[in-house]
Amino acid sequence: MTSTEMLQDFDPEPAAARLAEAWRHRRRLTELPADERPPGISQGYAIQAALQRRMADGSAGWKIAGASVSGIKAAPHGAPVFGYLRDPCVHPSGAVLAAPPNGAVFTLEVEIALRFARACRPAAEVFEPATMIDAAYLAVEVVCSRFIDRKAVGVPSFIGDNAGFHAFVKGDALPQGAASVLLAAPAQLLHYGEVVGPALAGDDRTDPLAAMQHFWAHAAALDLAVPAGALVTTGTLIRPHDTMKPGTYEGRLGDARVVFSIAEVVV
Repeated sequence: MTSTEMLQDFDPEPAAARLAEAWRHRRRLTELPADERPPGISQGYAIQAALQRRMADGSAGWKIAGASVSGIKAAPHGAPVFGYLRDPCVHPSGAVLAAPPNGAVFTLEVEIALRFARACRPAAEVFEPATMIDAAYLAVEVVCSRFIDRKAVGVPSFIGDNAGFHAFVKGDALPQGAASVLLAAPAQLLHYGEVVGPALAGDDRTDPLAAMQHFWAHAAALDLAVPAGALVTTGTLIRPHDTMKPGTYEGRLGDARVVFSIAEVVV
């Protein structure tokens, strides 16, 4: 059976409904039932798209995960993964975020997000940052899957769960946008002034523009339309910080800052 036939035979709606219910009621799942579980990457993205339709609360853009050279080499399918930035989960610097449900571990990543100046159709044009991107921002993604152990369920289910997206915080704009020298500079994450997320380097560090080339290929394959103003957060610049600690966090990259707090109690 070809991958196209497998996708045609797979119904993503039951898994999407289950994940949407978990989102709305702040519940976590061990795994999807066997008859709802995506057998491959394409089925995972089918669930993700169905989940986005069910949540029906808009998208500010996309996230990229695992786009460093090391991340791609380590991925079972040899590629990054992608998800949506859900509108209600996109926040300005200084925001106070609700704690993840049931004392869950969450992962913090300092990233660079790029903003599109105009509407684009990746299936019909090549990526040209000089003409397409009008701003770059320091940002933090908060990853917290609806699955108790996002690694145990496998990549297709993780993709179906919107690649573990929980929240996004947009910080300072970088000078010169996509041409900023800060795209290659070291970043760090601090918790009450203590470094908890040191900079990555070499093959472990995400190259934002290289990550965008992977996103472009993904968007072209799915014939996605990229609207003007859409953000794409390109992947971690620091060692991802797994924690359960509330409090104030700050990402730094040169003079750019992004600050947010995780609430002391579940709200």
